[in-house]
Amino acid sequence: MVEDLIKPIEKTRLYDSIVDQVKNLILQGKLKPGDKLPSERDLAQLFHVGRPTVREAIRTLKLIGLVDVNQGQRGTVVKTYALEPYRESMREQMRWLIRSRKTTIEQLTEVRSALDTSIALLAAERASKAKLKAMRLLLKRMEASTNSSSAYLEKAIEFHKLMAISTGNPIFHAIWTGFTDLIIDQYEDHLDRNNEDILKLYLTNLATYRAILTGDRKKIRAAVDRNIKLQSEIFSYDKEATI
Repeated sequence: MVEDLIKPIEKTRLYDSIVDQVKNLILQGKLKPGDKLPSERDLAQLFHVGRPTVREAIRTLKLIGLVDVNQGQRGTVVKTYALEPYRESMREQMRWLIRSRKTTIEQLTEVRSALDTSIALLAAERASKAKLKAMRLLLKRMEASTNSSSAYLEKAIEFHKLMAISTGNPIFHAIWTGFTDLIIDQYEDHLDRNNEDILKLYLTNLATYRAILTGDRKKIRAAVDRNIKLQSEIFSYDKEATI
């Protein structure tokens, strides 16, 4: 019962506390998409606050996309929340930071190095046999696509997303997905002009996969480091480079 999950709050915290508590229940999976919240009157009693405070909390939850507010019997229902709006927001922020010279491609690559290393290390610990098999199949498709920059990039991005999913941590996947458009912008034109670099990138990704299979943390770090260094060499980033 939803009523059993809700705790009374101090009146001084008002609607923010209600919003935080509902958000936490959703994050913990105790409130799931499709679950109906108690009525405004019942929520006011459960939270020990006035109905205007509950009304403001529901309005805020609706604004941030966590609930649907319906008239009549359906009432307020937890939404099937999507990560895509948040990913798109993150992509736009990174794009703006680079284009406004608040940061550089070099700094973006530095972040990718730390992120890819963490993902590869966790994938080595947590990836299922099915995920590892899927990675191997993607690598074969990447190898077969080394004559086309757009086809190769599509498969390479799938490969890295699959590694992120294999960590079992959805935040890694969300963050890595935020890089997708930037990677396409950054790579496609260059690889169209320098087709031989596609094979080099493929081989470093293959080496990363093989290192993951060994589970050797030192080998995994070295493989990811070679991949990032190759990218830096290929694109010859300078500190003021922009997308």
